[in-house]
Amino acid sequence: MTIRPQLLLAGAVCAMATMTQAHAQSAEPAPGEIIVTAQKREQNLQNVPVSISVLSGAALTTNRVAGIEQLAQIAPSVNFTNSANTRGQGVSVRGIGTLNFSDGVEPSVSTVIDGVVIGRSAASFFDFSDISRVEVLRGPQGTLFGKNASAGAINLVTEKPSLTRNSVDGTISYGTFNDFRLKGSTSLVLKDGTLGLRLSGFRSTADGVITNLYNGQNLNNINTWGLRGKLLWDMGENSSLYIIGDYSANNRRCCVSTIRSILPTTTYYNGQTRAQLTANQQLGPLNRTVNVDGDTFGNQSAGGVSAEFNTEILGQTLTSVTAYRAFKTFDNNDADGVQVDVYNVNNALQHQRQFTQEIRITSPAKQRLEYVLGLFYFYQNLDTITQVKGTGFTALPSGQYLGNQVDRSIRNNNAAAFGQFTYHPTDALSLIGGFRYTAENATANFARSVLAGANGPATGLGGPVYTSPTLHFSNTDFSYKLGADYKISRDVMAYVTYTRGYKGPAINLLNNLTSSIVDAGQAILKPEIARNLEFGLRTQMLDRKLTLNVTGFHETFTNFQAQTFNAALSTFTLANAGKLTANGVEVEAIARAAPGLNLSANVAYTDTKVEGFVIACYPGQTLALGCAANSTQDVSGQPLANAPKWAYTLSGDYTHEINDKLRAKATLSYTYRSNVFFAYSDPNTVQKGYGLLNGSLSLESADKRYRLTLWAKNLTNQHFATSIGTGFRDTSATGAGYTQLLTSDAFRTVGVEAGFRF
Repeated sequence: MTIRPQLLLAGAVCAMATMTQAHAQSAEPAPGEIIVTAQKREQNLQNVPVSISVLSGAALTTNRVAGIEQLAQIAPSVNFTNSANTRGQGVSVRGIGTLNFSDGVEPSVSTVIDGVVIGRSAASFFDFSDISRVEVLRGPQGTLFGKNASAGAINLVTEKPSLTRNSVDGTISYGTFNDFRLKGSTSLVLKDGTLGLRLSGFRSTADGVITNLYNGQNLNNINTWGLRGKLLWDMGENSSLYIIGDYSANNRRCCVSTIRSILPTTTYYNGQTRAQLTANQQLGPLNRTVNVDGDTFGNQSAGGVSAEFNTEILGQTLTSVTAYRAFKTFDNNDADGVQVDVYNVNNALQHQRQFTQEIRITSPAKQRLEYVLGLFYFYQNLDTITQVKGTGFTALPSGQYLGNQVDRSIRNNNAAAFGQFTYHPTDALSLIGGFRYTAENATANFARSVLAGANGPATGLGGPVYTSPTLHFSNTDFSYKLGADYKISRDVMAYVTYTRGYKGPAINLLNNLTSSIVDAGQAILKPEIARNLEFGLRTQMLDRKLTLNVTGFHETFTNFQAQTFNAALSTFTLANAGKLTANGVEVEAIARAAPGLNLSANVAYTDTKVEGFVIACYPGQTLALGCAANSTQDVSGQPLANAPKWAYTLSGDYTHEINDKLRAKATLSYTYRSNVFFAYSDPNTVQKGYGLLNGSLSLESADKRYRLTLWAKNLTNQHFATSIGTGFRDTSATGAGYTQLLTSDAFRTVGVEAGFRF
């Protein structure tokens, strides 16, 4: 008998409410407030009319969430799609996000760390270290959070130095796949009450879950480290200076896909078939082997420095955030996926540099009129060199090859004036109005050449010699937010907001850019416009032992900037999708059910749909299955890729005082995501729904100085893929073979962690 996940969820929430009511008479103290900065000022989460999930640093540690790519395991509205390199990976919120290899396309979900916008998605995939909290803001956030937050924003806040207390803490852990993690931080008071320094660092290594049968190499591993330093200076007279510098490096043998299925008769230039070349692999969803003769690596580094200055002028807080960041990556994947040099070289060397400046004025809180007004500037310089090299599907004499080099660069300027006003005509009613006026431009250059010594261009991944004219756009936009919230009682607030979001035009800089695309005006994609109508209820009940927040939304995107893969041509295409819609409900509940016992439920129901989007047919798609005579399909009415309709997390923790020197803590969580597909219409790219059960047992000293934890992830060993696609050139008119990306999260892992804090 199969239990529907919705019924399981309803039962769990009802059980939680029942347990809470049973202990409603206990004399527990009121729970502490959760402070967020979602509106550029510190506020109690329950008073913020924004759909937001707050994940504490402790929650990240307990659930073994090491980076943004694992947020989906505890934040149901967040989805992550893997790729052959970090440049193509993407995060989505409410099913909407950007998964794109083109340097000229920005992410739809913005990542912000300590007030600084990260210009490239790939630069945001780093290990969480010394994190105070993560705020997941759902829906358009461009009014206050910058240029590329049309679908949402992930706001990372790290721990600040203390001005009054020295401290040091650290953890060391070891688990399955030789997973080794070392983290530490120290906060030093350089001058009591005036000057504080905080230093933190991490080192993470782990074996990958994939073995290359060609040379025995372990692939998709973890090998990363990073450092961060912060200086906080209280200058007196309500002024402060906060300086942050950080650097991290990630050098991995990543990210290779394994083969799920093949077309046995696909034949290569040397006469070998796909069946022969994969004979030593156990093909299928559990395949953890590859047999490739090309290099697989992804080496990247990121770092920067920021300075935040705050001072008070005429009762207003003036804030200036100045930052410079740089990102560099060099990656390669064996595109053909077999031990034949079809395209063993498929690499990219990318270097990004950005400068941001934000100045804003914030009014005092609890006034009849509250406001935030600001100016923002962003500059980005991005250069990429890509090389593709191999024999293709051609029988060439020994030592001869086909190949391309693609040189591209893009320069972005983005300037904006923004503000948000909150007017309180009564103590209960608040009226909200926000705006952002954006002026931006970008200039790009593209040149594709044939590699020196090559017999010709690489078909599919490259193309004939082509140098485009200078590609340029300049655009302005006015986005806004309107709304109201009403305090029904001290512990109940309702709100409604309407937001128009914006992400600027994009430039098609994919390897296969042609003169026909440029001449037709299709190299510059239209801006992405988001509109979101949202209703919310924020409540605390039973003497604040139960927090229950509910949000409903209707979200639309016009001219969404989308990338799809044409399996027949073995190439990517870039275009504006007609319209995307997302309708849903989000529920978050936290209960202090009994002394020492905390329960929570986080639920997201999201019904997505695409309209007016025509793409290439999937391999084997017939007229009866929706493929038109010109080999295209209209995917209108279908849900978005990797957008589960149901996603939820149920969790609980219990702390027991063993004696006056020792306490024990147990945690258990279950995360479920319903089925998704990774390519429109294609039934072979469906990932069935799955649930992950995680848990831990800890012993901690009463003074919280020492802690020992046994942890386990995916206890029931549920296997799942983070991406499924067609095998490179393993296609025909009747169908295709398929590949998948697997991570260690798709397998049961256990380990032990020791920590200290002084």
